[in-house]
Parts: sequence; C-alpha cells; structure tokens
Amino acid sequence: MTTPRTAVLNGLRERLGLHHAAMPHGVLPFGDPRVDGCLAGGGLALGALHEVTATGIEAETGTIAAGFIACLLAHLPIARPIFWIAPSTDLYAPGLLSFGLDPARLMRVQTRDDAESLAAMEAVLREGAASAVVAEAGRLPRIASRRLQLACLKHGSTGFLLQRWPHGRKAGVAEATASVTQWRLSPVPSAAEHHEPGAPRWRVELRHARGGMEGAWIMQAGERDGAHPVRVVAELADQPAAAPGYRHAG
Repeated sequence: MTTPRTAVLNGLRERLGLHHAAMPHGVLPFGDPRVDGCLAGGGLALGALHEVTATGIEAETGTIAAGFIACLLAHLPIARPIFWIAPSTDLYAPGLLSFGLDPARLMRVQTRDDAESLAAMEAVLREGAASAVVAEAGRLPRIASRRLQLACLKHGSTGFLLQRWPHGRKAGVAEATASVTQWRLSPVPSAAEHHEPGAPRWRVELRHARGGMEGAWIMQAGERDGAHPVRVVAELADQPAAAPGYRHAG
C-alpha cells in the first residue's frame, strides 16, 4: 500500500521529471512498494554507485553485506561478467549460489589495499565490459566516489562499494560521497522451515537515497528463481536523520 508521504514524493518526482531523467540506465525494482517508493525511479538505480555496510562483527567479515549484494547481482538485467575486487581472499564464491548468483559469472581481482581496489574498480567500470563491479574497501573518499559514479554512468555498469574493515582495522571518519544509495545491514535470525534454518534475513536500513527517502525493513533473501532479489518480511519505523556533521553529497 502506498503511504501518504510516498504519494507526495512521487508527485514531486513526476513534476520535476526525476523518475526517468535521473535514471538513464533504468532501475532494479525490489517488487515491494514500501521499498521502491523510497527510491527515485521506483527501484535501485542501475549504472550508478551504491554503498553497503554492516554493523558489529559483520563490518569486519563482510558476510551479510556480501549476501545482500549477491541477491541484487543475481537479478541484474545485463548478463555480462561481474567483477569482485578485494584485498582479502576469503570470498567463498560457491556460497553465492544460495543467493541465486552463479559464481561462474564472477571475475575475482585481488588487490594490495583499499586505494588499489578503488582504482581497479574505476578502471573496470570505465571499460564498460562488466554488468557490475563490487569492491571491498573500508573507506571511500569523496573525490574517488565522484569518479566512480561518473564511470558507472558512462557505460551503465553498476558499482557496489562493500564497506569492510577486516583484521581488526578501525573505521575512519565517514565522508560525504556521491553514492546514489547507502545501505546498512544487521543480522536477524532466519525463520525455521521444516526444522531447518530458513533463508537469510537482515535488518536493512536505507540511510540515503538520492531523490528518495530513508527507510528500514526486515528483509529476506528471495527465491533463487524468483522475480525479485529480496522479500520484505516487516517494515520498521522511520530512521532518525544522519548525525550532525555528516552530509551526503548531492
């Protein structure tokens, strides 16, 4: 059901021409108006840069962020290769099958550090040969984010920055970035199915959406052959505004 504030926002988007002009490469819909209504264009912008991070120990391991991103990658409409760039070598590619992503589509690139990961991500995006590029890094500088966003727009490849701090590294001060969306995940127990663990679930916060609004939901990985990447299990209360001193770049 469309909420009153979603209807108002959609009306403003139509008047300003934001539904199509801001999404030149289309969108990946979540298939739920509670989520799609928070995103300009009615879905995750393709050919754009997105940030995904997690809380607690998951910010070190990157496990649930990787699973969430894999669900999205599995439903991208363009069947070109997917590049996964990271200094760490702990991604278990066969495990991505449980999120619907065929690991045979992955091209894995190992780098020395965050800076090299971001540089490699930009290079691949500018070539336009990839359906999507995922880079693991703890920090995304503002200038680097702008370069990545422009590279995404050039050929329509979608970029995902998986923010991660492995091996006990500390998170630095967050900078305003050019990312179109920013997501933060927390683990949630799955529902048992036939006395077995069910599909993975997460508490998903949409902390920034350019041309849209924030939201929070309990989401579950979608069916491997389903039409949409994830399924909303429950909607949570609206989140407070970002802390003073942290601004998102326009």
